[in-house]
Amino acid sequence: MTPRLPWIRLLTALALLAAMLLLLWRGSVVGVLGVFAAVALRAGWEWAALCPGLGGAWRGGLLVALAALLAGLYALPATWTAPALLASLVWWVVALALVRRYPALPRWLDRPLPQAGIIVLALATAWLALARLADAHRGQLLLCLALVWAADSAAFLVGRRYGRRKLSPQVSPGKTVEGLCGGLAGAALTGLIAGLLWRLDGSRLAALVALTTLCAAVSVVGDLTESLFKRRAGVKDSSHLLPGHGGVLDRIDALIAAAPLFALTVPPLVGS
Repeated sequence: MTPRLPWIRLLTALALLAAMLLLLWRGSVVGVLGVFAAVALRAGWEWAALCPGLGGAWRGGLLVALAALLAGLYALPATWTAPALLASLVWWVVALALVRRYPALPRWLDRPLPQAGIIVLALATAWLALARLADAHRGQLLLCLALVWAADSAAFLVGRRYGRRKLSPQVSPGKTVEGLCGGLAGAALTGLIAGLLWRLDGSRLAALVALTTLCAAVSVVGDLTESLFKRRAGVKDSSHLLPGHGGVLDRIDALIAAAPLFALTVPPLVGS
């Protein structure tokens, strides 16, 4: 594997950030959703590669099913959004239990149908959450992305400098409790800044800070869940598409988990 030189990682991150900001600033709703759909499909391809039961026709069928679901989800009545996102949150609770039990995992996790169902559910509902945000309020969509980026960056920096206690050594030996605390603080600060810019009153500002912190905590479950699948597959990265960062799934694993909770809770709080 090619070493992850810091400057390569930094340049890739800056390029991705610039592209995303340009997309949110200038892109139409259709364009934004199209890019997010392409990202979801690529992540699905990489995730399927981590599952031994999803080779050959299963892998192709999964992408077809995911593409069809993304095409139909946005046309669903808005009243269906909340139940779909809640179903996603149920999966992430199950995922947390699997992470805590690793390596003692249930046999159903080795079967292709549950594997495919997990991938389609997680990616489709994350896409739906981001689609609703893109359609209603680009600022809220930017906050959703920013809190995940801030939490990930702060967790990396704090964990690298102060990390001592392992968060989940069986699944992801590099993650620490100190890094987790740093990530939560970074997300809270991001929520505070956004709330001040939106001029929220004291109670709503406090609630937004609490929700961004909670979303960051859920994002860690997404990160650990992908680490679980990678560890079972015996690989370090989901692919080598992004220099210094690995694959698309490696970049969005935290967002996949955080977006549904964010879309369920933050828009009703801050309004349009």
